[in-house]
This record gives sequence, C-alpha cells and structure tokens, in this order.
Amino acid sequence: MQLVSFCFDDGFAATQAHVRRAFAPRGLAATFCILAEPERAQDAAVRACPVAGWETWRAARAEGHEVECHGLSHERLADLPLPEAQAGLARSLAAFARELPGFSARDSMFHAAYLAVPRALMGWLADRVLAVRTACGRNGLNRVGDIAPGGPVDCVTFGPQAADGPAHVRLARFLAEEEGWLVLVFHGVGEGAWGPLSVAGLDALLDLARASGARIAPASRAFRLVQAEARSRAGRETSL
Repeated sequence: MQLVSFCFDDGFAATQAHVRRAFAPRGLAATFCILAEPERAQDAAVRACPVAGWETWRAARAEGHEVECHGLSHERLADLPLPEAQAGLARSLAAFARELPGFSARDSMFHAAYLAVPRALMGWLADRVLAVRTACGRNGLNRVGDIAPGGPVDCVTFGPQAADGPAHVRLARFLAEEEGWLVLVFHGVGEGAWGPLSVAGLDALLDLARASGARIAPASRAFRLVQAEARSRAGRETSL
C-alpha cells in the first residue's frame, strides 16, 4: 500500500484557507493540527501569522478535514514537569471536546510540537489518544506493523527554508521506492511562516500523489487504514 497524509501545523488562518481551496476540488481531506490557546504561544514562528478561530475549524471539520490537537500553546513538553505537561494536555483535549462537536480524543492523534514527547508522557497519552505524531527517525515513513494504538507515528517536516523542493523530493522518492504510509507536515502555505510551502507547490504535491495512484487520507483516518491492513495481512498469514 502507498498512503500519504498532509498535516498542517499551528492553525494559521491563511494556510487553512489555501489548503481547503486546494483539497476541495480534488475531493481530499487534510489534517489541521492546532493549538487550544494559541494566544499564549511564545514561539516567534507561531506568533508570526494570524491564526484561525474555532468557528473556522468547525467549518473545516464539516467539510471532512480533521482538526486535531497540537498542544496548549506550542509548549516544549520535555521542558515541563510531568504533572504540568499532563495538566496542559488535559486542558487542551477538553477544549477540543468543548469547541468541536463530535470530537473524541481517543479517536484522534496528538501532534506533538517540536516532534518530541518524553517517555513518561507518551505512556500517559497512550491511554487518551489514538496515537502520537512525533519524530521516530524514519523520514516520515510508517510501514505496516510499525505503529500501534497509542504509540508514536513518524513524520517528516520541512523548514526553515521553503518547503517546495524538499517536499517534492521526499514524496517522489516514496512513490518510486517505498511502501507504507508517508506523513508530511507543513506550516505556512502561501505565506511567510516557518518552512513555507507555495500554493503552486501544494497543488503539485497533491497531483503527484494522485497521479501515482497513492491514496491520500488525513492522519487519523490513515492510521486506521494502516491498522486494518495489518490485521488483514495477519489474517492471510494465519490462513496459510
């Protein structure tokens, strides 16, 4: 199988508009990874561009996109005492449940800021979310059998330079040489955020993946597809 997910971090208003315009005519869905309290963010890259509000994210969900948790305010979880990190994430997930009708943390991935989650916090999250998107050292590739419920999912992100060229190279290599699930992570689209992707670059990536026959699905949906494929393969091996 070849499966690709497109994730867009931090909740920038202009980015979500460009993404929704690109995905809609192709009948595709993305994953928006947003902060519960972006006004408290200290990271200069996060503060560089206006973010969208909950009403926008409810509309995006109604169109079929995933809107999932990227933390409370883009905090570095490894820098926080465990109880403080747990309290912040619990507060974040509660905000998502309150603001997004039908949201279930257990059915959604957590998308870690800075791609890092301490081991003790991973164990805490495993009981509360579908999986945790982080850095596992596989350049964004998750093969069938690599992932488990509540466990880590690898991703590849781009920046601080423009993302167009590196993202095209990574996707083309996956389509030509690899199998499994590729998780691509972007920030700004069509704007001056960290590692920006141009609107034309986003169109080109979507068309490249579709032309190859790869399936495009948002992250949590893709996770479930990979798990289903793993069960199917296990069943076939058992029957031999």
